[in-house]
Amino acid sequence: MTESLSPPPAKNNSTGFIVAAGAMVLLMGGLIYWKLGSSKPAPEPPPPPSAAPTATAQALENTLPPPPPPEEDAGKAPEEDPKAPPKKAGGVGGGGCSGECKGTAPANFQSALRAKAGQARGCYDRALRQNSELQGKLTVALRVGPQGQACSVNVSGSLGDPSVISCVTGLFRSGTYPAPSGGCVEAAVPLNFVPASK
Repeated sequence: MTESLSPPPAKNNSTGFIVAAGAMVLLMGGLIYWKLGSSKPAPEPPPPPSAAPTATAQALENTLPPPPPPEEDAGKAPEEDPKAPPKKAGGVGGGGCSGECKGTAPANFQSALRAKAGQARGCYDRALRQNSELQGKLTVALRVGPQGQACSVNVSGSLGDPSVISCVTGLFRSGTYPAPSGGCVEAAVPLNFVPASK
């Protein structure tokens, strides 16, 4: 038996290896490209609607106490100066507040003054919340015109709190009183402010 001697086929292992390596490089490149392309930052979400802060702000406004009323200047205005002639009440014709008062107070005049004095206690009670030791005496000098308007109001005393004096002055100045006959009348209203527990 004769054997034919033909050379064995050449093994080319390097070609398969190169093809596999190329495929791996392409796969890796595609994977990197895909990762880099998809790793862009996501767009930021839109800001919340502006109604939410407004509703919160309105809720806070509703829970806050109202601001205190503006305080009036406790200094004497020119019309409150006892040496200055009293001014006429605005819009009242015929005057009746200047010069010497010679009018006669009606029977219910004193009770109207006592009612105003009782209302003045509210001015003191508000200040007492800030200073529990506050006490003293005030005198309200009041001139009432023939139509029952307050022509002048002067408050003096030893209370030592200008906000109470300002409040009492405004209270008596804005009041309407029983009309005197024959001209204006003058009155002095004493106020004694002490805490209720004393």
